[in-house]
Amino acid sequence: MTDSLRTCPLGVEIEICRVDLTLRNRFRLSELGFREHERMRVIQKAGFGGRVIAHGTERIALDGVTARHILVQVH
Repeated sequence: MTDSLRTCPLGVEIEICRVDLTLRNRFRLSELGFREHERMRVIQKAGFGGRVIAHGTERIALDGVTARHILVQVH
């Protein structure tokens, strides 16, 4: 079952299933590591539905609109 990254609770490991954004935005997110089958951890909720994601040693903050368009599977 897939969920939107925006609805994921804190502390869970996620696997990216699909990024449903424009090609330009998908490319930029891919550069940050948001690729299909990539695993990350949700570490913080940000304002207006945003999330902060841990990917290796990196921390990436996403706004709520972007997070809504990233479909993930919670592990």
